[in-house]
Amino acid sequence: MQHRLTNFNQGVVHFGTIETKRNANREKIGFEFNEAGLLFFNYRQIRVEDQDYFKVAKDSMANLKIETYYYNSIDKESHKAVINGDYYEITAIDPSNDRRTMFWYLVKKGALNALY
Repeated sequence: MQHRLTNFNQGVVHFGTIETKRNANREKIGFEFNEAGLLFFNYRQIRVEDQDYFKVAKDSMANLKIETYYYNSIDKESHKAVINGDYYEITAIDPSNDRRTMFWYLVKKGALNALY
């Protein structure tokens, strides 16, 4: 059986944590994105079944679905995703059955530089 290798060439997703920057008086002066890694991805269409299954809250539905190679160390609770300067919350990560690829369900929160 011959395996077909997928080329992920539609973009790059950076993932990591966002920390609050404070001055000497402990006042919030902005945010800093600490990158933990990056993966190449392809965009995928979100099906209605996906929306129902991966809905986090009534008003929060995934508005972007991407597919990447499988990576084990991504924590959807603490990690955030950045694509083309836009900041996304990771609502769900769905690995494929063979653990070769995984699907990310993302909700756009705004521009990364607008966090300041």
